[in-house]
Amino acid sequence: MLMREKLAQMDRDAFVSSTINFNYFSESKSLQVMLEQPLEKKTPRLFGPPGTKRLIYFIDDMNMSRVDEYGTQSPVTILRQHMDYKHWYDRVKMTVKEVS
Repeated sequence: MLMREKLAQMDRDAFVSSTINFNYFSESKSLQVMLEQPLEKKTPRLFGPPGTKRLIYFIDDMNMSRVDEYGTQSPVTILRQHMDYKHWYDRVKMTVKEVS
């Protein structure tokens, strides 16, 4: 609740926020759809928030997703891929989507 209040108080001309709630049934595919909703296409490979705004994702209960048979949590893995490489892959075209 504190973070949602803090995000609501931020300058709307400079920042956009998106809240994502994890639960046991969270999957990487649905997470990717939620991550891409506030983004717009800048170039054929580059996606980012509208205009010159900065985007803040608030992810609640990150460790709630189910651990799969390989000992990983696929939603957390897609977040880690973005943090490490600043991209994820288009699941249909199998191309890189750079996210700024």
